[in-house]
Amino acid sequence: MCPIPHEIWLHIAQFIPVRVLLNLISVNSTFFELAMDYRYRQMSFAYLDKRMIRSLVRLRDPAVAKRVRILHVYPGFIKEVVDMEKIEPEPMIRRSLLNKFHDLANLLNVLLDQKLFMKHPRIRLIRSLKRAEDVVQVMLEVLSGLPNVTDYYVTWYRLPSISATAVPFLSTVFHHANLQKLSLEIAVENVKDLLTPAFQAQNLKELQLCIHTENAHSTAECDAVLSQHLAPAISRLQSTLEILSIQSWEPSDLFPLFLAIKSLPALDQLIIAIPVESMHLGHPRGLAAFLSANRSSLRVLRLRATQFGGQGMTPDPVSFDSWIKTAIQGVELPKLRILDISTNLFPVETSALCLHQFSSTITSLSLTGSYRSYDEMEEILDLMANESREEALSTLRIGLISLSPQIVDLLASKLPRLYKLDLTVKYILPYVYCSPELRQPGDIQRSSQIEEFITDMESLPPYSQWKLRHMSVLAEYLPYRPHYEELLGQTFLSLIPSLATFT
Repeated sequence: MCPIPHEIWLHIAQFIPVRVLLNLISVNSTFFELAMDYRYRQMSFAYLDKRMIRSLVRLRDPAVAKRVRILHVYPGFIKEVVDMEKIEPEPMIRRSLLNKFHDLANLLNVLLDQKLFMKHPRIRLIRSLKRAEDVVQVMLEVLSGLPNVTDYYVTWYRLPSISATAVPFLSTVFHHANLQKLSLEIAVENVKDLLTPAFQAQNLKELQLCIHTENAHSTAECDAVLSQHLAPAISRLQSTLEILSIQSWEPSDLFPLFLAIKSLPALDQLIIAIPVESMHLGHPRGLAAFLSANRSSLRVLRLRATQFGGQGMTPDPVSFDSWIKTAIQGVELPKLRILDISTNLFPVETSALCLHQFSSTITSLSLTGSYRSYDEMEEILDLMANESREEALSTLRIGLISLSPQIVDLLASKLPRLYKLDLTVKYILPYVYCSPELRQPGDIQRSSQIEEFITDMESLPPYSQWKLRHMSVLAEYLPYRPHYEELLGQTFLSLIPSLATFT
């Protein structure tokens, strides 16, 4: 019998679920390699438990270490060891001679048992992890031996006692040639220890920053760290960095950071998360200056409104709107093609302000999170249909909306060259409902409304001028979901001749 070629086994493996493939590890060498790649593709180190010890032992083997692509590290295990070192030994208690003989006999039995396992790598490793320095050394040895890590996630905040020992193994992955994505959720006081002047990730394409400032000793110290340590570290990535994400866990003054980062010629995509509480990210002219400095390369802008931490956890939409207005006032991004604004914390009026500022160049628009009325939809589509625009809008993702025949008519008439449309729908309504404001509070989606909507749509002539190729409708609530999803698909596929896919 001729052996089956390796390429055919690879093709077969594409149709096997990962969990099943892991159980087929012993079938042949192809399945073994694939299963091992899946098993060790993503590793996480957070707590010094049996699972972590087992992983450290396995990753000492270069044949296993080469398979790791995604690495997560939260150095809480160092703090565990440090805390254990601080615990004073219990005072010695006087015990009878008979009890001591019993303890000695038990100890001899344990030692005899251990002779069988003393050479096991896991046992040797456990015996070596007695001090924080020991754990750091083992982690340094293991992490420096992971040559193919592409995505590295570090979470390091609220662990002030480990700053002196954690840095060596945390930073060793920075120097790996294959590293392309780095995510740092970090306390501002730890930045200068981790991102030293020697920081350099030669091929890094994506940097995600989530900054915690709640434990900063003073505003002056925080400003110094941002401008003298974090900003230079980002600037050193200027030849390779394509995607930058900046987020603050609580309202913080990041003005010094935005102002101190040098122009990033390769920057293609910027994601900015703005706390909804007052102060937001400091003076908005900092972000304005950063946007203007990168106007010649920035193609994608994603804006988020966040509420994770802070003193009052109270959104201030008026202050937020004013902050955004100042941050984008006068900013021109001639290369911008994709604008993405999401979360229900981002006021509709504020998102409209951003759209007015950048609409002339974008070809892809995503507005999600907040509910948008028919009138608000009409305003958005009028803006995107403006003849002064350089290129037609090709991709639109929008929600929440009420889907009605009027909305479909509006989309088809205003955006005849639209290529892809994704709608997130709160209600599906027939013609009789002119706007969602006519609905009563607490109303739910009724089957009769969906059926009337489909009947109304089927009575319309085909949208023969609409060039739409791909459409998806995600409804918050559908009674008998599979049934109505199929009916909606059939309706739109028959009504829009150019439509190739509906989901």
